[in-house]
Amino acid sequence: MPITLETRPLHVAMILPTYLPESFGGAEQQSRKLCEALEQLGVRVTVLAPRLHARTPARESHGRTAIERLRVRRAPNLGGRHLGSFLAWSAKLTWWLYAHRHRYDVIHVIHGRLHAVPAAFAGHLLGKPIVVKLGRGGDHFDLAVVRNKRLGGPMFSRLIERYTTAFVANSREIAGDLQAIGIPDSRIHRLPNGVELPATGERQRDQVFGTAPVRFLYFGRLDPEKDLDRMIRGFAALGAGPRARLTIVGEGACRAGLIGLVASLGLEAHVEFLPPVSDVSRLLRDADFHVSTSLSEGMSNALLEALSWGVPAVVSRVSGVDDIVVDGVSGLVFEPGDDRGYVSALEAAMAMTDQAWQSMSQSAADTARRLFAIDMVAERHVDLYSRLLQRRQEATA
Repeated sequence: MPITLETRPLHVAMILPTYLPESFGGAEQQSRKLCEALEQLGVRVTVLAPRLHARTPARESHGRTAIERLRVRRAPNLGGRHLGSFLAWSAKLTWWLYAHRHRYDVIHVIHGRLHAVPAAFAGHLLGKPIVVKLGRGGDHFDLAVVRNKRLGGPMFSRLIERYTTAFVANSREIAGDLQAIGIPDSRIHRLPNGVELPATGERQRDQVFGTAPVRFLYFGRLDPEKDLDRMIRGFAALGAGPRARLTIVGEGACRAGLIGLVASLGLEAHVEFLPPVSDVSRLLRDADFHVSTSLSEGMSNALLEALSWGVPAVVSRVSGVDDIVVDGVSGLVFEPGDDRGYVSALEAAMAMTDQAWQSMSQSAADTARRLFAIDMVAERHVDLYSRLLQRRQEATA
């Protein structure tokens, strides 16, 4: 049944600092999936995002999701020397939220960085519930990053903290970070990222360990925080030669340097680079292990996708990992920045028997199905929206 308010469906204004096709990161992909799942529940969604390139359409739709892009020169979450883009974004977003105030019911901001400031302020003035989903915990905690901005950082952080109705934390670490700055538990909501589950039986094991190269797969942004040079150097230290293959899928600032590193280590025959793909199912179907050396995450969408396909993870223990992977059961976990721990995890993966891999694969798939199915996650979001709206109506009655 569609979720309705009086005579129309519930309508969410979802705000992101970047969006497809200008960025293909995990937040953008996760938001697209959530929008589609919300639509299946009868919720209307309008995505509001920057428009950084003139060739990008100002308005379009993906399925039933409307996308409105506001023209700025740089991503509005950067600040600093790009403060002009933040101010332009703030003015345009505030005007849009005011002009369309009768059209939407809830403001949902993806990540609590600078781009969330005008949304929180406008939502407060307009009497709309404001949901802010945090993107990072620990050293890269969203609100700490905002607070450390030289121009107005503490003020902007306080504004987000004060006017946000509900914070969404997708990991225990992020929930703890919110508690540490004084956000009460009543405003912290533990909602995980969601993943689309493959059809039952679609993942078919077509090899036995020892008869073909062990296939490691990374897909995501090629940025410094992913620590991909460590991934490649550790793969070289493994010394597996033709017994292992690493596939790196994505684009980013580090791509050229990583290709050069592979060449300097003589790994061209064992490490391949592929451009981003909209559907990674073919790659996951052929992979034996998902690998990540990331130094910072919120809750990795790539990790969830891998587990949903029964691909065990060799992954650094960053925010969200302990909520997803049980070390030695559904994957292999090492400490971020630990070269020896990473290589040891690779060695353990290489030494795994086919029976052990099958057990780990099944555990990974079961975890994704039980805890992270996107339909279930969307239902929990609708429940949150409904409770916030009911509370707001009761407060103003």
